[in-house]
Amino acid sequence: MKTKYFIPIIFLLLFTRCSTNSNADLKNFPEGYTPEEVGTRISKRFISGKHMLHKKNGKDGIHYAEVCTWYGALKYAVAVGDNALIKQLQNKFEPLFTTEANYQPLMNHVDLNMFGCLPFEFYQITKDQRYYDMGLPYADTQWQVPDTATTEEKNWARKGFSWQTRLWIDDMFMITIIQSQAYKATGKREYIDRAAREMVMYLDELQHPNGLFYPQWEIMAFVAFCLEEFAFALQEKYNRETHSRTGTVSS
Repeated sequence: MKTKYFIPIIFLLLFTRCSTNSNADLKNFPEGYTPEEVGTRISKRFISGKHMLHKKNGKDGIHYAEVCTWYGALKYAVAVGDNALIKQLQNKFEPLFTTEANYQPLMNHVDLNMFGCLPFEFYQITKDQRYYDMGLPYADTQWQVPDTATTEEKNWARKGFSWQTRLWIDDMFMITIIQSQAYKATGKREYIDRAAREMVMYLDELQHPNGLFYPQWEIMAFVAFCLEEFAFALQEKYNRETHSRTGTVSS
């Protein structure tokens, strides 16, 4: 991922999460600059734009940067209860079932497999089986070692990790998000356990003694987002198991 994408994220993170100034006013925004107004404008700008495609392994497909934008817009729409915006985001996705089906990425690289988090998010909102059926193979193939896998990829799989493991910091989101989403959709523990093992290993391998991560300081905002999303998934897992043990809900 390129530095230019993370600089604005860093400032956003500092503004919304990390301010220690007791005089900071995060409630009274100037007209036109409230979180709701900005979030809606960004989401609608995305909806009106063309697909961002990349070509990897011989096939055009939705770029992971677009997946992240789409996912963020959808999470925003749900958070503010904007059903009209959810429908617009859903309408943009609909052609991927038919006329734009060739834009569905292959399932043979971490950059491509993370696409599955998006149909899973739509499934959680709509319960439309088509989204579930589209998303699940992206989670499963991340742990199914292909015949073309390299020795290094096979070694990762033998250790219990995804064969797509690269020890690139991007993967802390791109692997754990699809596995966490698969857990939310299926309720099967194997998916969240995969994500947990992968996240712990990446933290052990990539985090420096000073708390920063290789290769760039601005990546810290990305790591913070990864950990927050993953923490929500883990919280859901343990809440479900606790409730199941007490008999308040069925798992």
